[in-house]
Amino acid sequence: MKPTVSANKRDVLNMQEKLAMLALPPKKRIWILKTLGRWEKANTRKRIQQQKDIHGKALAPQKGKKRGKVMRRMAKGLTPYVRNANRLDLTWNNKLTAKIAARHHVGQKQKMTARQMQKRWGTPDYSASCSKGQARKLRELGYTVSRKSGKGRKKPSLRLLMDTVTHGQAGKIIRELSNQPSVTAWDIPLAQRQILGSKEREVTRRLITIFEQAKTRK
Repeated sequence: MKPTVSANKRDVLNMQEKLAMLALPPKKRIWILKTLGRWEKANTRKRIQQQKDIHGKALAPQKGKKRGKVMRRMAKGLTPYVRNANRLDLTWNNKLTAKIAARHHVGQKQKMTARQMQKRWGTPDYSASCSKGQARKLRELGYTVSRKSGKGRKKPSLRLLMDTVTHGQAGKIIRELSNQPSVTAWDIPLAQRQILGSKEREVTRRLITIFEQAKTRK
């Protein structure tokens, strides 16, 4: 974000003012950009709190049952950096957080591997009982068990599946019934959630206000 602003009828920042801004000593230009960065930081945190993007639209919710606020962690660690007294970068201290925010911003797919999952969640206990989610998936795929009488088959209850099928067995059956090959890497789709960056007109107006404050600042 450079300290140059296009003039228009609504936001009057004439050529003399722009030249005057660029002519300011580096210390004042840094203060202007830092102040602008803090304003944008406050806007970003407010968007996350209100769960709205830069266009005022609601952020895409998380998938699954637990649908709390998305990108809550992004509200912390956001910092404005001024480069060479003429450029403002607004990013996160933590590089991983910055990468995740960038993926959200453009709606980029995230590649996940079995090794990453294992590192994050640990090695699953394949001998443990299958999860409720696995049991539900088995029922959806039409998995059946023999009746006690030995005549015919029936769709088992979730409780029966969780009591008799292990985590490893459930995973194997699900892959077979859904014709899914065993994979070691896959893509996780990510909804677009743009929270960083205000409208140019709003930035222009704010920059004019800050510039006027800088002229009287010692």
